[in-house]
Amino acid sequence: MLIEQLNDTQLKSFDREFIKNKRWETIKRYIERDFPDGCFTFMDIGGGNGNFADRVLGNWPKSQGVVLDNSRLLLNKNKPNSRKTLLFDSVENLESHAENKFDLVTLNLVLHHVVARASYSRCLDNISGVLRSVRTILSERGRVSVFEQMYIGLFLDVAPSWIIYQLTSHKTMANIIRKCGANTAGIGVCFLTYKQWCSVIQRIGFRFEYTEDGLFPVPWTWRSLLHVRRLESGCFWLSPSAIKPQRADSI
Repeated sequence: MLIEQLNDTQLKSFDREFIKNKRWETIKRYIERDFPDGCFTFMDIGGGNGNFADRVLGNWPKSQGVVLDNSRLLLNKNKPNSRKTLLFDSVENLESHAENKFDLVTLNLVLHHVVARASYSRCLDNISGVLRSVRTILSERGRVSVFEQMYIGLFLDVAPSWIIYQLTSHKTMANIIRKCGANTAGIGVCFLTYKQWCSVIQRIGFRFEYTEDGLFPVPWTWRSLLHVRRLESGCFWLSPSAIKPQRADSI
């Protein structure tokens, strides 16, 4: 598995917290339900500046966490915490840490960044590979939180995601695409549809629940140029154990 790396200039745009408001309330309810005693270990993959990990540690004083990121720039922005460990590494090497087991692994808007230069389908292979690796570090009661954005096409569901990948991964068009607002220009970004996520998750052997956290307005330029009909984001809450798959706010 070979994953393209963002440069420091691009990484600066990720020095903020994306899991807040409704997204935070969603994961908070899941954690409170599945870890009612508040005693659990977690790894925040791509946790960057540690803001999300700090909030988890603050809400559950008996928890302990690891922030894994391949950017020293972002890891250096972490606040010290005796219950938080910083791990400078790539998700590509996750299985080398399989001797450590975690009750919760979080992938907050991360998986669409595990891109491959070769093709969109190779990106799907990378995403599947990461989820397989995650299974190796889960405890017996392990859970996985996957927050993702999903672009649904006007005529073909996957069309916007494929177009976005082709545009953002194109080296020669990087300057133009960057001026259009894509902070991953020249590297690429790989979004999946809801149906694709369901297929990947189940194929790896996870069961899941899904909570939609919002629908977003689609600019006419996206509708006409990228063929976007619908833009939503949500949380897939994964478990290797027997939780009946569903798409509903059932918690």
